[in-house]
Amino acid sequence: MPILACILPVVTFLCQPVLGAVETCVGNQAQRFLAYLTNRADGVFADPANAAEEVPESASEVVGVEDTLSVIRNHLNDDSVGVIGIHGMGGVGKTTIVQRINNKFYESGRRCSFDLVIWVTVSQAVNIPAIQKQIADRLSLSLSDSSTTEENARVLFKALSDKRFLVLLDDMWEAIDLQVKIGIPRPKGPRRNSKIAFTTRSLQVCSDMGADKMVLVKPLDNADSWKLFCSKLSTGEVIRKNPTIRLLAEQVVHKCGGLPLALITVGKAMANRELIQDWEYAVNALDRCAERLEGMDDRVLGCLKFSYDYLKDDNMRSALLFCAMYPEDADISTAELINYWVGEGLVDDENNAGEGSIDDARGAGQALISKLRDACLLESGTESSTVRMHDAVRDMALWINRVECNKVDGFLAYHSSTPTNAVTRTKGRGHIKRIWVRGSDLEMLYPDVILSCSSNRILMLTHVRGFGPSILQGIASFMQSTLRVLDLSFCNALMELELPGEVGLMAELRFLALSFTRIRSLPKELGNLIKLRQLLLNSMYYLREIPREAIAGLGSLQVLDMWDTAYDWEADGRGEDGTGRQLEVGDLEADVPRLEELHIQLGSRGALERFLMSNKLRWCTRRLNLEKRKGVGHIAQSEDPLYGEGGSLSRRVFSSLGRSLKRLHLCGEDAHPWEGGLRISLDQLPLLEELGFFSIRWERMPEMVLVGTTNPTSVNVRLSAFAMWSCDGLKVLKLEGTFPCLQEIHLENCSTMEELALEAGIGEGLTQDDAGLLDCHFPMLREIYLNKLPALKSMGNRPLRLPALTSIGVFGCPELRRIPLDAAGVPMLERIGAEQEWWDTVEFAGGGGHDTKPVLEKLFLAGQDW
Repeated sequence: MPILACILPVVTFLCQPVLGAVETCVGNQAQRFLAYLTNRADGVFADPANAAEEVPESASEVVGVEDTLSVIRNHLNDDSVGVIGIHGMGGVGKTTIVQRINNKFYESGRRCSFDLVIWVTVSQAVNIPAIQKQIADRLSLSLSDSSTTEENARVLFKALSDKRFLVLLDDMWEAIDLQVKIGIPRPKGPRRNSKIAFTTRSLQVCSDMGADKMVLVKPLDNADSWKLFCSKLSTGEVIRKNPTIRLLAEQVVHKCGGLPLALITVGKAMANRELIQDWEYAVNALDRCAERLEGMDDRVLGCLKFSYDYLKDDNMRSALLFCAMYPEDADISTAELINYWVGEGLVDDENNAGEGSIDDARGAGQALISKLRDACLLESGTESSTVRMHDAVRDMALWINRVECNKVDGFLAYHSSTPTNAVTRTKGRGHIKRIWVRGSDLEMLYPDVILSCSSNRILMLTHVRGFGPSILQGIASFMQSTLRVLDLSFCNALMELELPGEVGLMAELRFLALSFTRIRSLPKELGNLIKLRQLLLNSMYYLREIPREAIAGLGSLQVLDMWDTAYDWEADGRGEDGTGRQLEVGDLEADVPRLEELHIQLGSRGALERFLMSNKLRWCTRRLNLEKRKGVGHIAQSEDPLYGEGGSLSRRVFSSLGRSLKRLHLCGEDAHPWEGGLRISLDQLPLLEELGFFSIRWERMPEMVLVGTTNPTSVNVRLSAFAMWSCDGLKVLKLEGTFPCLQEIHLENCSTMEELALEAGIGEGLTQDDAGLLDCHFPMLREIYLNKLPALKSMGNRPLRLPALTSIGVFGCPELRRIPLDAAGVPMLERIGAEQEWWDTVEFAGGGGHDTKPVLEKLFLAGQDW
């Protein structure tokens, strides 16, 4: 036995009288001092009674966080997880959650799984000495005021290195090297039992901090929102007894968007309200001026404004305010949003404004959206291509637009549901930079409101009424030196008119949209817009005249969208009055030097041939629609862009368009059948996302083969949607290879189709041992829709595995008696739509050859309303 072990009991025994005397003399102070010495000797710096110190929690009831707490607890118990990032928007309850975690450890006392739990408040302005002091205090260490932060970091690092610690850092706004700057050892290797957890509003901070696990704190669902809100009310009985107040209260809760801070604040403001008028006022205030409710401006909106203020630059803040112009709860198209930002100049290199490529500008716009999402100021929409603003974030943006109107890019947003006086009463409109009028009568706002905004950069007049050429002439003259974005989409008031020449006065214009209008002709003065980068003319079904001069002067034009537009590229070079040189396909190559992106519809063989002869046009085309010219009757086979020369001209499209095409539609109405087979290799069209065949006769072409890739992980085949409608004559449609991105197959009204072979070409030469390679050549396929295919008999013989399939619809396919699917092959399937008569006779057979229809019975929905 070591000699020290022998001596210590003797020394302890002999010292007992002395210790008793000390305790008698100095009482509790001696006890605390001796406990401190004992802890120092043992290397334990925590309070001997508790590893954690209690931190004050909100007095409000904690609702709806158990699932999140459970996830975090699991990570704390997982030795493979060292750093946990807890992120979410301001006011969502992140601090409350980590307070609850800390205090649970405090309540557990000595049973805590950590030697030491340390709570640290970081806050927006990082103060390293203050952070180090909070940690040192928990370690009962005194850091010297004369020491540098680096020296203090080494002291803390040494003190923590042999402890099982949990450090909870609340409210981090930027990444910090905790080990080097603060002195907190990284939990890994021999310290893997220690943990670091932090809260932040930024997903990027989680990434920069090297978080092993990231936990998103989401807003509350409807039930928990209602529960939390009602917990703040003294008028619960009134809500239960008065159905009108109940409905209004539900609207109030909905407008809080599940944000606990907003629910608590509004709940307290409405705690004693028993009159219907009070609740109506609350609903209206949350709609238009949330700060009118007690506590909303400083507690909720002010809290969220910290995230706004912390954005990197004014462009990011301006971009966020732009989103607030969209209606409440709107799904915002990211593509549309970015195009507006490009037009306004928010996402251009300051030193190269307007001179870079459109793809680079859009890439910067997408990065900006990602940063706003990472900061929890934007959230995912219902589709992957959309984003949304949380109601509370939108309220914050509207509040900033009102109270800081002279400091920010102010806006007026007037939608059909907006009271006119909410706009017209605004004073001092010289600061307004953006105006959006949607679905309203423009005469109520013009000229008094619109022409009082002398600094306006963006004017969006969409779906408006009471709009004619004279108004546009006035706008063009008034804003000729400031306007950058003009969107007149869906203005049916512009009926079969010529766009006035005054539009050419707007020398700063970068973005012009005339989509879905009834304008018949464009003025040659359009060519004066030398800074115009994006011209959107899609779905203009009445457009007949485009003078060459209207396009020839657009030296900055990068995007021209004429998808699904009636303009005839073969109109013998003259206008309807027999004069003037009209725009031809070849002019796009000669007169638009910076063209990068083209969306076009071609309706004749001559136009298609000239198009295919141009390397530039083929390279920059994103969407191509081949369809007979509108308003033209039967045309000769030699002139048809689809069927000329047995369809050989159209076949060139698949091999010639190259690597930029994203959407291709072939539409035919004449009985000119294609000859021979058609085999399309998607490797030649790597960016193609949508392929459609409509009203085509294939009497001499019984088989079509669509070839994917042999590499399941390939990114060179991006087809996501395939459609075929009213294509008679075709008997067999084969999809060979793997289609890694295909999500929808839609076949309808093809009277002669007998076979849809989804596994064609897969499996030849492979043994049973290779079956695993075949399991997933449609990994993303979500929907199959088959309608009015009376001759369809087969979907192939090999059992299909479609792991993402959620719905399949089969209507008007009486000969299809067997579907090569079983329940195991479609784990995500939610519904099967079909006629009852067909369902009663069809067989679902999987890999074992057994009918698995009884297992799928619960997913069946009869009729077309599936």
